Amino acid sequence: VEDISWRTTRIRMQPNNMVIVPNNKLSQSVLTNYHLPVRQMVLQVPVSVSYASDPDVVEQVLLEEARQAAAEVPGLLADPAPLVRLLPGFGESSLNFSLLCHVREIGDQYPVLAALNLRILKRFRKEGIAFPYPTRTVYLNDDRTAR
Repeated sequence: VEDISWRTTRIRMQPNNMVIVPNNKLSQSVLTNYHLPVRQMVLQVPVSVSYASDPDVVEQVLLEEARQAAAEVPGLLADPAPLVRLLPGFGESSLNFSLLCHVREIGDQYPVLAALNLRILKRFRKEGIAFPYPTRTVYLNDDRTAR
């Protein structure tokens, strides 16, 4: 929120544009304050890997990268410690993990997510952890005998 006047509230949005909202609209709306009760927030990083991947190795690599990144990436917090969960779980062609990290505030989420994604990609390539590609099996009937 940049400014609150008698008639309007000026809100600076994430891509740095200004939204001017009439106060009567705000008084009739549900508002979310991402700085209360605390500024820090949980960042969920979805990571999908091949079913051939060892889940223990995937978890270990994700945790190592998150811990190392906490010392190097501005806005990423080392405490509370990052967590990895096999959630949402089993996908159509992948094991789906969630890396959960804490960031200092909502404005840090996108730079931290970009940095973590790049680190994870490089580390997975180094470790030989494969990303899944959806596959389909197509059966074609031989209709030559039906003519």
